[in-house]
Amino acid sequence: MSRVFIALGSNIEPETNLLSAAASLRAFWPDTRFSRVYRSAPMGHEEQAFFLNAVGMMETTEPPEEIIKKLQSIEQNLKKETPFRFGPRTIDLDLLLFDNLTLHDPAFTLPHPRMHERRFVLAPLLDLISPEDRHPSLHQTWSKLLDATQEQTCELFPLHLEVR
Repeated sequence: MSRVFIALGSNIEPETNLLSAAASLRAFWPDTRFSRVYRSAPMGHEEQAFFLNAVGMMETTEPPEEIIKKLQSIEQNLKKETPFRFGPRTIDLDLLLFDNLTLHDPAFTLPHPRMHERRFVLAPLLDLISPEDRHPSLHQTWSKLLDATQEQTCELFPLHLEVR
């Protein structure tokens, strides 16, 4: 079994879309656990609504390629449209980590190549892993990477993705 982490983000009807994405992830991987939800400022193109973000964690025997296909199917079902890079979106699902695998494939890179620069990924990730664990390729602790993103706006938001 491999431990896998998925980033979830939305700034178009974000509460509805995060809840729908979480339900869809559970349909594929019933034991998926979720971080708390965070509200973050947009990056890259700042003239848009704030995002809601979370991270899901599951264990699976599937290879990364199969996980990515399932994530893309969820995005299609939730009508993901990105008018331009870093633009608004109904949902964004990114494969962040697959155990400690490092992989540079034309289709995807593991760990996710920009996750260490984004507080909206690191803060929820640290809800699910130890801050003293290390990034698989940078070999820095997650807490040190989070500290380097302090200037980015990212705060807790009162939405729960866990089953109650």
